[in-house]
Amino acid sequence: MREPEAGDIDWVTTELQDLEIQRNTTVPSPYARADAEQFVYNANTGQRTTFIITETGQRAGAISLHLHDKRASSIGYWIGKAARGRGIATEAVTRVCRWGFEDLGLPIITWSAKVGNEASRVVAAKAGFQMEGTLRLRTMSQGALRDCWVGSLLPHELRDDRRASRRVPAAEIGCRSRRVPVA
Repeated sequence: MREPEAGDIDWVTTELQDLEIQRNTTVPSPYARADAEQFVYNANTGQRTTFIITETGQRAGAISLHLHDKRASSIGYWIGKAARGRGIATEAVTRVCRWGFEDLGLPIITWSAKVGNEASRVVAAKAGFQMEGTLRLRTMSQGALRDCWVGSLLPHELRDDRRASRRVPAAEIGCRSRRVPVA
């Protein structure tokens, strides 16, 4: 994983033409190059840290850890069509959550997905998220409020797997400045 850079803009624009991503996430729909520019240039500002997920040097998707406050840090992710079904998202979620707990001292990380986004729910569950329920008309997708599933993860619930069971230093997951205070 690494931080987004200007060279990712065209790739992000292309990947986010995928109607499945537009249907199941909160990305703008339709998705324009200007949206990708904003995504890349604002990826690590304020209370959000975003990474481009890579596998064998190839871009596969993106993942963000949103540090709203101590009680509500959340994770969001998408995987490009060509990289789906290979465990890439689960590994990325596990690594970023471990970093959030161990390096940032987060007490909890939350997850949400539009009802019906079974792939995201499976990824979150494999990482150890506990499914908590459904919130009605709580997320915006394709210009309309939609119901969403919600879950949360505590540090002791994070699942280990062979690729993500060790502590991951911030530099290894692509961060340059990593002690983000938790308010």
